[in-house]
Amino acid sequence: MAADCYATVLKSGYESAGIYYNLGNAYYKTDDMARAILYYEKALLLQPGDEDIRQNLALANQQIIDKIDVIPSFFLKRWINSLKGMLSPNQWAIACLILFAVSLSGFALFFLSNNIGIKKAGFSAGVVVLLITITGMVLMYSLIHEIQKHNAAIIMAPSVNARSSPDEQSTNVFVLHEGTRVMITDSVQQWKEIRLANGNKGWIPGEALEEI
Repeated sequence: MAADCYATVLKSGYESAGIYYNLGNAYYKTDDMARAILYYEKALLLQPGDEDIRQNLALANQQIIDKIDVIPSFFLKRWINSLKGMLSPNQWAIACLILFAVSLSGFALFFLSNNIGIKKAGFSAGVVVLLITITGMVLMYSLIHEIQKHNAAIIMAPSVNARSSPDEQSTNVFVLHEGTRVMITDSVQQWKEIRLANGNKGWIPGEALEEI
């Protein structure tokens, strides 16, 4: 009943990390791990820094069949993604506005103060905080772009054969089970080319997955 209620709220046009998180919890309680993971991922997309979402998503991923080894990314990319995920886009926007106001205050001290020491300190602080503000804006827009252009999906079918080409007669390359996260890299009619976290690629029918 809870899952139906949250789904009705989503259908009415409302969307938030909290609704997706609670819907994921409802499906987790009914042992529907594929849908639980799907909605935890949707919640995490809107609130990437939420530890409760991350923890519940990790618990749900422990219940699925496929255990995919992740190819380690470059440490700098991991650090940037971690920094970017600390806040939601709205929180980044608020932080940038506050920082910009602080930067303006520093420049105001530079122009209005008659004390040389205060002028230097105000100018230096204004420049440093302005650079931090610009960095925050870049991270915010990058996060917004990820939300709008994301191409991740969750396998919803109990099992599906990934094929070497978008054709039922092509060779099976591996098998996936419900709850596995994939990246959509191409599309041909009803077929989707997907990539796993370990780099393996294959083609599966579009109805076997649901985009996050």
